[in-house]
Amino acid sequence: MQRVQHAGLLSLSFVALVVLAVGLLPVPASADEPAVGEVITKSNWDKYQEYLPPSQQVMLNYGMRMEVIEAASCPWPQAFRTATEQYAGQVKLKEDKLGLENYVAGMPFPTIDPNDPDVAWKVMWNHEHKPAYSDDVRTEWSIDNQDIEGRVEKKLSSDVWRRLKWEGRIVQDPKPIIENDPLMRYTEQWGPILEPFDLKGTSFLMYRYEEGSRADNSWLYLPQLRRVRRYSTADRSGTLFGSDIDQDSIWGFNSKPAWWDFQFLGEKEILVSMHAGKYGTADIWCEPAGRGSWVPCVKWEKRKVWLIVGKPTKLPVYAFSKRHLWIDQEVYNVTASEMFDKNEELWKVWHNIFWCAKSVREGREYPDQRLFTPAVAMIDFQLNHSSRISPPGPANSFVYDWMFETGEDSFNVPEFYTVASIINEGR
Repeated sequence: MQRVQHAGLLSLSFVALVVLAVGLLPVPASADEPAVGEVITKSNWDKYQEYLPPSQQVMLNYGMRMEVIEAASCPWPQAFRTATEQYAGQVKLKEDKLGLENYVAGMPFPTIDPNDPDVAWKVMWNHEHKPAYSDDVRTEWSIDNQDIEGRVEKKLSSDVWRRLKWEGRIVQDPKPIIENDPLMRYTEQWGPILEPFDLKGTSFLMYRYEEGSRADNSWLYLPQLRRVRRYSTADRSGTLFGSDIDQDSIWGFNSKPAWWDFQFLGEKEILVSMHAGKYGTADIWCEPAGRGSWVPCVKWEKRKVWLIVGKPTKLPVYAFSKRHLWIDQEVYNVTASEMFDKNEELWKVWHNIFWCAKSVREGREYPDQRLFTPAVAMIDFQLNHSSRISPPGPANSFVYDWMFETGEDSFNVPEFYTVASIINEGR
């Protein structure tokens, strides 16, 4: 009997595909390794499925094309490497695994043994302190909320996403920490929103505290209602701004590790878009319409990743039963975050597209290679909906396009991370 794909249900064929891909059924042996120059599409992906997470397999059926290139390193910035060499030897996991002892800056665990019983937690603490966002970062962004035909139902944009590290600082003063009571790990802001008109001025602000038992503080400023709404921890899997995106999925995984239980599923070699080859152009998306407009057509390379499953054991009111986190072994960014429903069927994915380079925009070059994110595919497989993200954002202004360690020049200092500040900016 066939189940109709409608109103959030999956067809049986789609369920079978997902179950097969996540390893609940035997996976046929694949002798083929994707060679440089190969283009993987829906017509040939089955030959390479060992190198493709389940979400990528579905995205290929939507029309994604993957051009395979030679793998290249994305080295850490020199200041981050130096801090790691200086401090990593003294770092230990706390006994409950929910925090670190003696952490100062850099990567906490630069060498990980897959046989270590604490491997999952060490990977996740490396992810929490990855080099991509030291000491501060800002970029513009736009989100296209799309239906199954690829029609844009709503477009959101802003010239502000910014994150400020309060600990582990290695470039800008004060180093290595901005003192605060209680100690904060980082602060983050989305907005004020520029479009659509009914959300103009809306901002989202978050504080991530160092203490494991202290929940994040999150606020949403709604200028139309002239009020600030406090977000509770229970809302973290709820969607933001009418999109498919929840707090915890931002950049792949943005939840507090102390709220989760992590298990190590293995290390794998998969295809990752680390040097996408496209930036700030419409052709980063495969098609102008249909589900092909949800997925990127860029360059991919074989890279080693850790596969971690996270279960929100300390978040009882939560939409997802678990997340599969595919985490790059060099940069420790999430390449794909796959979310599963209560029946443990694949529900959504956040898929990052990267470009590791010193510069992707004329006029702004960094001394070290940095990890830019030219696109994100956020797809709800069950509701047939997409919220694709394309930094940079509004009107392609590029004024605040992926600025690293710019501090006051990009308004990325502590005084801008207050409720009073987001109210003032949103007026």
